[in-house]
Amino acid sequence: MVLEFDRPPAVSLWTVFRKRGRPVSPGEAWPRVEARARVLDLDPALYARTCGFPATDPLPLTFPTVLARGLQLAVLTHEALPIRLAGVVHTRQRIEQRRPIRAGEALSGRVWIDGFRPARRGGEFDMHTVVEAGGDDAWHGVTTILSRDLPGDGVKRPGVDDIPFPLRRSTSWQVPGDMGRRYARASGDYNPIHLHRLAARLFGFPRAIMHGWWTLARAVAEADSDVPSACVLEASFLSPLFLPGQVVFESGPLQGGARLVVRSKAEKKGDGRILVADVNAA
Repeated sequence: MVLEFDRPPAVSLWTVFRKRGRPVSPGEAWPRVEARARVLDLDPALYARTCGFPATDPLPLTFPTVLARGLQLAVLTHEALPIRLAGVVHTRQRIEQRRPIRAGEALSGRVWIDGFRPARRGGEFDMHTVVEAGGDDAWHGVTTILSRDLPGDGVKRPGVDDIPFPLRRSTSWQVPGDMGRRYARASGDYNPIHLHRLAARLFGFPRAIMHGWWTLARAVAEADSDVPSACVLEASFLSPLFLPGQVVFESGPLQGGARLVVRSKAEKKGDGRILVADVNAA
């Protein structure tokens, strides 16, 4: 099934709370749903300011996911899929940018999901987002999402290694309590767990948590020249960034590329890592 649009559709917030489709059995195939838009054309200025990017040309590395957000929601909330969008968790992200995308280029996009598999506490799947510029697939993002509506297998997977690396940059960020709402206005992502403490509590969080996409975007902006314009980025979201919060950003060379790490200063357990991203030239 292919959904065709001139521009990404507006999807109302209430749809994130609706239970979709029927339950699926382990190993059962999901319906194939793909959404396409002939034009992607949002202004990146507010997004760049909110995430700390100094310029909007070329487009910030993480901005294409905002361009395609309406397509992503059209797929994720489709009645054929057996998931509820409220409460899903963004666990990993892969970005392959084959070349910089210039401001003003004619862009189109498509989104689909696949890779359904059990996880320890629910099921995972991959959401693919492709942004085309000048007829080329310039940007391909793979967003791994955990849904507790899906059956899990209870198996614990290996974590992300905390590999030592020489620091090139290290700085602290003070993330204010309203940053979730500010990012929502810039990105269109109004997931309630990011907006207010009371809404977050409905989903088991003591306070509002920051969007993983903002944390990744802020890290990429901070890393500056450590992130080449044509690159492959692999990120893991390891723990929530509670709002308000204070974190430490670190980056430096690792295995021919660069590693970006965001750690909580207030974390009392483990190593406090919120985000780990490895970047290599494409």
